[in-house]
Amino acid sequence: MQKFVIYYRVSTKSQGESGLGLEAQERDVKIYLDQYLSDSDYTVIDTITDVKSGKGLLQDRPLLAKAVSLAEEHNATLLVAKIDRLGRDLEVIAHLIKRVDVKVASMPNADNFQLHIYAALAQQERDF
Repeated sequence: MQKFVIYYRVSTKSQGESGLGLEAQERDVKIYLDQYLSDSDYTVIDTITDVKSGKGLLQDRPLLAKAVSLAEEHNATLLVAKIDRLGRDLEVIAHLIKRVDVKVASMPNADNFQLHIYAALAQQERDF
């Protein structure tokens, strides 16, 4: 049985309170689970919603650290809607990909190489 820890993130308190951004992430994850795992047994270990900038290191983001720890503990996949929800720092994302299996709902067939490329683009977008 495939196991998942779902991680949602928005950057600002107002986005968190309004639900804007979160609804789209929830939709993308639901589509991934419904379309790509409809014939499979899977379980969601936990769903974590964070309201935090994506530019910090893992130790500065306790809810992301919790999601990663849960994924490690349960040998689960960390599932996010988009790569930039993990963060906007290539080094942080590369470190996470080494620690746990990461799946991105909006790019269901992406391998780790492709995730690294999109992580670099997310960092560049933040820099702009």
